[in-house]
Amino acid sequence: MNWLREPDGEPLPGYRLIEPIGTGGFGEVWKCVAPGGIHKAIKFVYGNLNALDGDDARAVQELKALERVKQVRHPFVVSIEQIQDVGGELVIVMELADRNLHECLVEYQGAGRPGIPRDILLGFLDDAAVGLDHLIEKHNLQHLDVKPRNLFMVADRVKVADFGLVKQLERSSSSGLMGGVTPIYAAPETFQNKISKHSDQYSLAIVYVELLTGKRPFAGKNIRQLALQHMSEPPDLTMLPEVDQPVVARALAKNPDERWPSCTAFIRALGGPRDATGSSGGTEAGSGVREPGAWAKVGRTVHDVELTPPAPARGGAVVMSGAPRPQSTPHEHPEIDEDHLLGVTATQKDLGVLRPTILIGVGSFGRRALQEIRCRLTDRVGDVVQVPCFRFLYVDCDPDAVTKAVSAPPDVALGTDEVFPVPLQPVTQYRRRQLDQILDWLPREKLYAIPRSLRAGGARSLGRLAFCDNYLRFVTRLRREFQIATHPESLAQSSDQTGLTVRGSVPQVYVFASASGGSGGMLVDLGYAVRRVLARVTPVDAPVTAFVYAAAPDDPNSTDAELANLYATITELNHFSDPEVSFTAQYGGHEGPKVESRGLPFTSTYLMPMSERSAGSFRDCLSHLAGYVSHDMTTPLGPVLEQLRTRPVGFDRSPFRSFGTYGVWFPRGLLLRAAAQKICIRLLKEWKVDADPADPTPVQHVVGHAVNDPRLKPDAVRAQIEQEAVRGPDGGPGDQIERWLSGLEAQLGGSVRRPDAAAWSRAVWEQARDLIGTRPMGEQDSSVRRSRTSKMLEEAVKRLAEMWGNEFAEVVRPLEEYPGRRLGAISVALKKLAAASSEWANAADARAQQLAVKARQAKSDVQSAHDVCQAGSGTFSFFGGRSGRSMRHFLDQVRVFAHVRLQEDLADAVAKFYRALRARIEDRARELAYCRTRMELLVDVMESPLANLPPSSDTPVALSEEALQQTLRPTNTLNVVLPAGETHIERSAKKIVASVKSEDVLRLEVALQKLVLEPRGGLTALCQMNADMGRTLVAPMVEQTTAFLSDLLPVTDVTEVEVSTSRARKVDMSARIKDYHERSAPACGSEAGAQTFVLVPETESGSAFAAMVKKSVPAATTISVNGAATDLMFCREHGNLMPAEVAAILSACQPAYYEALATTQTSPHSRFDVTEWLPLSE
Repeated sequence: MNWLREPDGEPLPGYRLIEPIGTGGFGEVWKCVAPGGIHKAIKFVYGNLNALDGDDARAVQELKALERVKQVRHPFVVSIEQIQDVGGELVIVMELADRNLHECLVEYQGAGRPGIPRDILLGFLDDAAVGLDHLIEKHNLQHLDVKPRNLFMVADRVKVADFGLVKQLERSSSSGLMGGVTPIYAAPETFQNKISKHSDQYSLAIVYVELLTGKRPFAGKNIRQLALQHMSEPPDLTMLPEVDQPVVARALAKNPDERWPSCTAFIRALGGPRDATGSSGGTEAGSGVREPGAWAKVGRTVHDVELTPPAPARGGAVVMSGAPRPQSTPHEHPEIDEDHLLGVTATQKDLGVLRPTILIGVGSFGRRALQEIRCRLTDRVGDVVQVPCFRFLYVDCDPDAVTKAVSAPPDVALGTDEVFPVPLQPVTQYRRRQLDQILDWLPREKLYAIPRSLRAGGARSLGRLAFCDNYLRFVTRLRREFQIATHPESLAQSSDQTGLTVRGSVPQVYVFASASGGSGGMLVDLGYAVRRVLARVTPVDAPVTAFVYAAAPDDPNSTDAELANLYATITELNHFSDPEVSFTAQYGGHEGPKVESRGLPFTSTYLMPMSERSAGSFRDCLSHLAGYVSHDMTTPLGPVLEQLRTRPVGFDRSPFRSFGTYGVWFPRGLLLRAAAQKICIRLLKEWKVDADPADPTPVQHVVGHAVNDPRLKPDAVRAQIEQEAVRGPDGGPGDQIERWLSGLEAQLGGSVRRPDAAAWSRAVWEQARDLIGTRPMGEQDSSVRRSRTSKMLEEAVKRLAEMWGNEFAEVVRPLEEYPGRRLGAISVALKKLAAASSEWANAADARAQQLAVKARQAKSDVQSAHDVCQAGSGTFSFFGGRSGRSMRHFLDQVRVFAHVRLQEDLADAVAKFYRALRARIEDRARELAYCRTRMELLVDVMESPLANLPPSSDTPVALSEEALQQTLRPTNTLNVVLPAGETHIERSAKKIVASVKSEDVLRLEVALQKLVLEPRGGLTALCQMNADMGRTLVAPMVEQTTAFLSDLLPVTDVTEVEVSTSRARKVDMSARIKDYHERSAPACGSEAGAQTFVLVPETESGSAFAAMVKKSVPAATTISVNGAATDLMFCREHGNLMPAEVAAILSACQPAYYEALATTQTSPHSRFDVTEWLPLSE
C-alpha cells in the first residue's frame, strides 16, 4: 500500500485530501473535501486485502469490524458513509468531527487546569456511555479500543468512533485480539484474549480518571508492566475525590461480572448520590451541577431515556421534559481542589524522542558495536525485538558472519534475520559475469588475489567488491527495513513497549565501520546506497551518521596494514566530501543501476581513535559509542545533537567530528532481567520436576472426578461401544445378528420345500463362524476365528479409547495451571488414572472369563445339534418330522450361541477398551516426558548460554560478547552502580532473587499463567510445539518477570547514589563533577571545540545535581531525562575537526600508507579508477 500521501491527492473520485488528522493502530485519517464542498474524514487502513504475505491482517480485521457496525445507527456513534476497496487498500469515508477528547484535555491543561472540569466531563462521557451501551445491548458488540482519541466531539456532543477492534461476544476468538489495542486502556480479560460485555466499561473508567485529573490509575511504562498491573494490581485512585473512588473502583474490577451493569450506570453513578445498592439518585450533583431527573429512575435501560436532553455538564441545570426540576440541596460531592491537583499533576507534553532508526554495522567492529548498543537499549527499553522501529542490520563479507553474530548472551546477540551476508565469490564466478565492469575499477592482480577462504583479509578493495556484487540485494533489503521501521503501526507498538513518545516518522540511520579492516572498503558505497534509498522512501532530508573506528594509530603495536587502511579510509571520505568531486559507480552489470552523486553521503562522520591497542581501550571505545548512541536514540539529547550536526561546515573545517562520554549507570534493566532469568530457571525446574505436588488436593479432585464418572462403568462403556460400532445402514453387531437369525427362521418356516438338513446346517454353521466367530474349546484347541462382529467392535474400541484419551488429557490439563510442580501434578494424575484403568480391565477380564465358559458350552450344544442334522441326513421319514425337529433344535442352539458369543465379545471389548485407555494414558505420559526433556534442555541453555557457542578468533573481545554475569568494574568511560555497593551483577541478581517472598512468587506464577502460558495454549502445548522455546516461552516469561520485579525493586536514583557516595567518602562533589567532565573529553580535537551536555534524571535529586553541575562546569548544558532515574551521562560533542587535528591523528599512518601505495598489490584503497585522491593536508 502507499504510506506516503500528500495534500490535494484524490484517493477516491471527488474526494480531495486536505491534511492528516491522526494515526492509530489500524490506519491513518485525513481531512478531505467531498463532492459538494462538504468536509469529511477519510481513513486509510494499514495492510492490503490482496496481499499474500500476511500483510492483510489489519485490513481484514478492520473490514470484519465494519461489516458488524455498518448497520449501527445512533446519534452518539460516528456514521460511516462509504467503504471502498481501492486496489486492495481499504478506504473508509466517515463523518468529520471537530476534535477528540484528548485534544480537549490538552486545551484545558494548556490553560493551567489538571483536566476537563468534572461537570463538563460527565456530560461528555454520558454520551459515550450511551453509544457504547447501544452497541452492546442492540448489536451485541464491544468496541474494545475506548480511549480519548476515539471519542470525538461534534457540535458539543460526543460520538464513539474507530471500530477496528469491534467484536461480537459470541464470536470472539483467541486469535489476534490484542493486535492494535491500546494497552493503557485495555481490560484485564483482553490480555487473555477474552472479552465480556463489560470490557468497554473498564476502558471508560480509565478514560474518566485521565480526563479528570491528567493522570492514569496504572503507571506502567510498557505493555508488560501494564498487562501485569491490569491483571493483578489495584488501581491508584488517590487522585480522585473520595466520593468517586468506590464508583471507579467497581468499574475497574478485575472480574467483569463485578463491574456496573452498563457504561451508563457507571457514569450516572458518578453523577448522583448513591444508595446502598449503588443506584443513581436524582438530586444535585457535585460541583454545583444538577443532574437530569430521569437519572433518578432505577431499572430503566439507556434506551428508555431520551437521547436529546442536554447533558448535565453543558448548560448548567437542565432537566428533561416531563421531569420535575430537583430542588437545590447541599452539595453531595465535595468541591474538587484543582489547585491541589495542579500541585501533583503536570501538563502532559509530547516531548518526543522516539523515531525510526536503522543501525547498520559493517564488518567485525560493526557487529560488536551493534551488540553493545543492543545491550544498552535492552536495559533502557526492554526486549529490542518488541521495538520494531529500531532495525539492526549487520553487513559483512566474512563467511562466519552469522555464527559470530549469534555468539553472544541472549540479551545482546543479533538474530539470524538481522545478518546480511555479502559474500565474496571465487574468481571463476567473476570471470563469467561482470568481469569487464569489475576491471574498470579493480586491477586484475587484485581480483586474482581473492583467497580460498573467501575473506577480505584486510584488503579494502575486496570488501568493496563484495558489496558491489550484492548491491541490488542490499538496496532491496534496506528498503524493506525502512518500510517496517517507518510504518505507523511499528511506531505505535514501539511507543507502547518503551513508554517513549514518538518524535516523528522521518527515519535516521547510523553506520558503524572500522577504517582499519577490509570490510571498511564498502563504507563509501554503502553510504551512497543508503542515501539513494532514503531519497525514495521519504521526501525529507533524513540524517545519516557514520561512526568510524580509527584503531590506535599512535600505538607501536599497530600493524602497517591497519595504519595504511586507516589513512586510505579517511582520505577517501575526505575526497568525496568535496562538493566539486563526483562519486560514480555502476552495479549489477552494464544494465544495472548507475549511481552519481556529489558530497559525502553522511550528514556527520565521527572518528573514534584509541590511545592504545588493547582490549581495555577497545572496551572503552565501544562503551563510549554505546552510551552516546543509546542516549541519542532514547533521550532529548537526540534532537539537540541533530541540530548541531546540521549546522553548515566551515571552509576551514574537515567533515569529521568527535565526541566523548562518561556515564554513571545503574543497569537496573539488565539487573532485573538477570534476576528474572534466574527466577524463570527456578520456576522451570519446579514445573518440570517429576514428583508429587506440594498440595495433592487438585490432583485428588481431578482423579476422583474422572474415576467416578458414570460413563466409565462397564455397562455404560458397553453401551458406548455398541453405539460406536454402528456404521452405515447395516447397523451394529447385534442388529446384524438378529437380522441373520430372522432370515434363518424364515427359511425353516417358509411354505416352500424345506432344505436338506445336513447341507443347511453346514451352511449355517459356516455363516455363524464368519459372523460371530469361535473361540478355543480348551487348552488342546487352538482354533480361533475372527468374526465380522469382533472386527467391528475392535474398531469401535479404538475410536472410543482415542476419544476418552483426549478427554482425560483435557481433564488433567487444568493441573498445569496450578503453581508449583505443574508437570509433576499431571504425571501423578496420569499414573493414578492408568492404575484405575488397569483395575477396570482386570474386572472386565473376569466378567469375560465367565461368559467364555457359557460360550464354550453353547458352542458344544451347537456342535451336538449339528452332528444330529448330519447324522439324520438322507434317511426317510414319511411325515418329515424328524429332520424338521433336528433343524429347529439346531437353529435354537445357534441362536443361544450367537447371543452368548455377542455378550462375550462385548465383555472382551470392554476389557480391551480399558487396556486401550491405559495405553492412551501412557502415551500422554510419554508426551509429558518429552515436555520434561525439552524443558531440561531449555534450562541447561539458560544456565550456561555461552557454553555451546563456537569460539571466536576475533580480538580484542568486546564487553557485549562476555556473559552479563561477569564482574562490571568501573572503566575510563563508565562507573557502574549496583544496589548495596555490590560490584558483581551475578551476586546482585542473586540477592534480588533471595529477597522475593514466596507469596510474591505465587503471584508471579499466576500472572505468568494468565499472560504467558494461557494465551499460548498452556505449558504442555508450548513444549509440544515445533518451535524455538527460547522465543515462544522463555522470552515472554523473562519479559513479564522483569516487569513484575520492576514493581518490587525500588528505583535507585543515580544522582542520590552519587551524592551519598561522595559524602561517605568525603569527596568534594564539585571536584567529582569536574573529574567526570575531564573523563568525557573527546578522543580527538581540542578542548575549545567541544560542547558539554549533562543528562540527569527528571527528579528532585536530579535537579539538585544539575544545579551543582552548573556551578562546577558553567559551560555545561543540562538536559532532564524523563523515565527511569538509572543513569546520568556527561557528553562532550566536538564540532567538525580542523584539518590539522585530523592530520595529527594520522601522522603515524603516513609512512605505512605511502609505502603500501607504491605497488598495486599492496595499495590500501578500495577502488583504483580514482587516480588522484585529495590530500588531507589541503
